[in-house]
Amino acid sequence: MTKKSLFITATAIALSASVVSSAMAQRTVINTSQNNVARAIAETNAGITRAGNIAGGKVEATAAAIGNTSSIDVSRVATISNTQTNIAPVSSTLNLTAVNGAANNFKDVTATSAAIANSATIKVANTSADATGITNTQRAWGATQSRLNSNIGGVTGKVEQTSAAIGNTFSAEVSGPVGTINTYQAYWGDVSSQLNTTVNNVSGDVTGTSAAICNSGTVKATTAASINLNNTQVCNIDPSATTNALIQNVGGKVTLTTAAIGNTFSLNALPTSTLNVNSFQNNGAINVATSNLTLANVAGDIASTTAAIGNSFTISGGN
Repeated sequence: MTKKSLFITATAIALSASVVSSAMAQRTVINTSQNNVARAIAETNAGITRAGNIAGGKVEATAAAIGNTSSIDVSRVATISNTQTNIAPVSSTLNLTAVNGAANNFKDVTATSAAIANSATIKVANTSADATGITNTQRAWGATQSRLNSNIGGVTGKVEQTSAAIGNTFSAEVSGPVGTINTYQAYWGDVSSQLNTTVNNVSGDVTGTSAAICNSGTVKATTAASINLNNTQVCNIDPSATTNALIQNVGGKVTLTTAAIGNTFSLNALPTSTLNVNSFQNNGAINVATSNLTLANVAGDIASTTAAIGNSFTISGGN
């Protein structure tokens, strides 16, 4: 990349009645288009045991199926257009048939099952005076399904489990001036998530999340003086999230979240930013969140959240 510097001496300034200088920043233009027409299937089946004389470390297990994924990270002013279309089913299954330590000799256990039709992540670190512009278009058909089935015990640290099914997800983090951000997300298909778990004998905290979301959008622009945002989200077929959990003999706290959401969008900007926001969210789906929980002998706090939400839109100021 070529950098130009303009130096004006004090003498030149004194001789000039007025001096106007401008530097056009080098702009990056990115256009992406993705079309997935075939199934995406991820499945992991695992049983892990450790004898009492083995000092245990961490266990991290992930199963992820994604129709289209786009990640853009640039360090100058940019104009970005992202288009993604997925017309096939996406399914992810993680079966941890046994994670058992004979003498509490697992340190931490992290398990994640994720099924996503379209995913786009954009990060722009712009230090020029020119404005960044972003256009995002995501469409998905077909079922998106995530399943996490586990039996976990004998853990000296923490246990974290997440089952997430998402039709379209878009995230943008922009520093510097922002022009217009246009984002459109539409999902026609069943999106469902299940977390089925048995947890026993854990010294630390236990966290479980089951989330099914049609469309999710996030924009963070906490250095822009003004932001123009146009958001459209359409959800047509039913998100469902389920948690079935038997949790006992836990030394820390237990936090369980089950959420079925049609459309959700959040904008994080400066408290003093000038905002021009147009948002349309249409949910024609039935949102179903179900939690079936049995908890016993938990030493710490217990927090359980079950939420079914059609549309959610949030504007916040800060960093």
